[in-house]
Amino acid sequence: HFQAVRTAAKEDALELMMQVVSHHSSELPAILDDSELSHADRSSHLNALKMNCYLLSGLVDAFEMEAYKSRLLEVDPGKNKKSHTKISGFLWEEERERLLQLLIQLLQLDLRPLWNSMVVEEEFVSLITGNCYRILENPSIGLQKYRATREAVTHLLAVALTRYDHMFNATLKITQMLQHFEHVAPVFAQAVSLWATEYGLKSLVGELLREIGHKSPQDLVRDASGIKGFATFITDLAEQIPALVLSHMSVILCHLDGESYMLRNAILSAMAEVLVQVLKGDQLEEAARGTRDQFLDTLQAHVCDINGFVRSRVLQLFTRIVRCKALPLTCFQSVVSLAIGRLKDKSVVVVKNAIQLLAAFLSNNPFSCKLSCTAMAEPLKKEMQKLQDLRERNRSTAAPAITAEEEWEAMLPEVRDATQQLFQPLQEGEEDMLEVEETVESASEQITRLLKKLNYKSAARLAQKALCRFRGKEPFSGPAEENEEATILGVLKRLYIGSCPAENGEGPSHGDSGPKAQEAVQKEQLLTELAKQEMLVLYLQDAYNFTVQITEALSLISKMMYENCISVVQEAIEFFVTVSQFGVSQALLGVRRMLPLVWSKEPGIKEAVLNAYRWLYLSPKGDSERASAQNLVHSLSLIMVDASLGTIECLEEIIAEFVQKDEIKPAVIQLLWERFTEKSQCSSLERRAAVMLLGMMARGKPEIIGSNLDVLVSVGLSEKVSEDYRLAQAVCKAISKLGGSSETALGKDRTPFRLPQNHALFGCLSESVSKGFAQPSSHWIPFMEAAVTLIYKLAEGADEICAHLLQTCSQQALDKLQEADAGVSPSSVSDGASSLPTFLLLHLVSLVGQVALQQVVHLELSVSTELRRRRMLKEEQKTKKHDNSSVKKQ
Repeated sequence: HFQAVRTAAKEDALELMMQVVSHHSSELPAILDDSELSHADRSSHLNALKMNCYLLSGLVDAFEMEAYKSRLLEVDPGKNKKSHTKISGFLWEEERERLLQLLIQLLQLDLRPLWNSMVVEEEFVSLITGNCYRILENPSIGLQKYRATREAVTHLLAVALTRYDHMFNATLKITQMLQHFEHVAPVFAQAVSLWATEYGLKSLVGELLREIGHKSPQDLVRDASGIKGFATFITDLAEQIPALVLSHMSVILCHLDGESYMLRNAILSAMAEVLVQVLKGDQLEEAARGTRDQFLDTLQAHVCDINGFVRSRVLQLFTRIVRCKALPLTCFQSVVSLAIGRLKDKSVVVVKNAIQLLAAFLSNNPFSCKLSCTAMAEPLKKEMQKLQDLRERNRSTAAPAITAEEEWEAMLPEVRDATQQLFQPLQEGEEDMLEVEETVESASEQITRLLKKLNYKSAARLAQKALCRFRGKEPFSGPAEENEEATILGVLKRLYIGSCPAENGEGPSHGDSGPKAQEAVQKEQLLTELAKQEMLVLYLQDAYNFTVQITEALSLISKMMYENCISVVQEAIEFFVTVSQFGVSQALLGVRRMLPLVWSKEPGIKEAVLNAYRWLYLSPKGDSERASAQNLVHSLSLIMVDASLGTIECLEEIIAEFVQKDEIKPAVIQLLWERFTEKSQCSSLERRAAVMLLGMMARGKPEIIGSNLDVLVSVGLSEKVSEDYRLAQAVCKAISKLGGSSETALGKDRTPFRLPQNHALFGCLSESVSKGFAQPSSHWIPFMEAAVTLIYKLAEGADEICAHLLQTCSQQALDKLQEADAGVSPSSVSDGASSLPTFLLLHLVSLVGQVALQQVVHLELSVSTELRRRRMLKEEQKTKKHDNSSVKKQ
């Protein structure tokens, strides 16, 4: 009957029960300490405690249910906004927090003496903790304003867990709530983390994960909400206490093979957190390193998972691992290869995350700040050659490690065969020409030299003769042998081994210890240097392979700039911005390729292109404003080298945007004028690029050209025009920006910008065109076209100027024809042979055609637009006059 009772009665009942429980809990310590307390009194206090807590718990349930229902019934958030929380001065959220503090105070007492068995009944503990779980079922409990309530609930449950053996029931209750209430997953993850770290309840982590691991995959598939709760709990718990999750990871790995992609994502996320926070660094033990490699293998395997959400999530996890520098260098190549493979994935989200992962690899690569295949190939080749030389040196120093005794044992079969031949008669034609030296020393050296030259037969024959001649003298004396063959072999052995004292360690003196130690030190140094060189070559090889892979990815990602998915296009643009920082040669191609996207109808894509060029070129990259301006001009000039007309138009659109927003500093404009006027030393290409850039900026602010028009005319259209027609053509195009865009309709109140017919500009243009008319040049026609277009765009009476220009050039062609005919024989003229140069005819036809074309354009656009503007002004004036006359009449 709670709903039927008046609100004031409910509030009074709650207040009364809280006072009763508070008063009772304050008296209980003295009662429990009384050793003379009778059994009847103890039972009465126990019953009172149970009844009070039961009533209080009932009221908590009722108030929570009422608050929950009032939120569900509230349709308009702006209407009766506080009706569900505040009634006649009663705020349930505040009372709830007071009530929880009261229960904490009660449970912190030692209540065991109230029970005969000295064990608090499980039903009583469940009654108290039930209030906590009931409060947590409220979907709004996760809001920031209820943080104090969550902390109180966590503390109350911690007291129950530590003092009242609530572990088993808590495990079951938390598991059930995770399965039925999605919102409690982050709350319980934070609570369990606190219980494990602050209260020592580490075993609870294992129990909860084991319960989740024992859930049937088939049942979980049918319960999507339960899966989401478990997945969120595992993910959040791994973020907060990854070491404890690692120790119990094995109990949930079974779900990696299940059908639920949410659980797979959660377990893989837990692995990633463990890799980032626990299994990180080079000082790991063997077991930890094995676990790390196993987790990395699992993550790599799921890059090709059957579910697109899992593939996408794993790529995100690898991005986090790379950014945290937790990925071992040995895994770089394999993970990069997997990311490149996912660029062809059918899922847009996977492709987007693959691009992000490659960008993360670039930003956090351990190799170099400049990644260029050509730049890395040369040092790699050089260091590999150095490694080969060190290996050769190592082999040559390792060769004497074979002792003289071992060498003798290897030679012995051949020496024995040669010795046995001494006792066979000489063959026909064979003579014994060997003679023994006069002294023992010289004879010994003679025999040793023959042994080292592998001339065993001669050495044995000389040893036989020396035995006869120097019998009894060292080394030709020794113990009596059984036969002559054994004696000769013994002598040869002593001579050979005695000639290698350093190798067998039996030298006659002890003075060899110094060279031996020195040789050992040199050997150790060589091995150390060899190991370092091998590491260096391996590093350079990895860097080169990484650069090759990134270069391969560039071609794939550049094709994605024109995909239908906006997010993929934006990621591709950002990727090329990242690549440009590392000096990859193909990056400039991608930067150019994104230029046409500035015309995209999607605001997000256009803004991404503008931001990319803003970051690439407008970000300060110099110690001073002047240095930054030089870097910007140089970078923009590089784009314009060999650029197509379409590329230049796109770049003009971007630069005009920057100028209109005042993002290009005056120092940049100043530097461009200095280059154009040759005050700053530069090449002809850079000078031409400076004029083109000034023209692009003039589209955003025409006064950039207008205020320096005289400079453009005097420098760019001077007598030296014939030396560089392309510069003059660029000057004409730059000046044409004063007239605005021809495609833009002129407003009724805007008078078109025109210069007088006698302006110096048109005189210079006419003179330059006419002077170059009779000179052969492949660049004259483009310049002439730009000049005629500029005359028609800016000049008053453009048709008169061009008519005079046509007359002048035609007269030059006629004069040339008459001069040529005067020097040709009459027979040649009668044969109809042409005496006028081909280029002159080409120039004349091109000039006539361009003037005719611009005359049509002038009539269609300029004249008709001007007539329409004047007509609109007349109509407006007429309307105003009519309105004024009407007002006067009234």
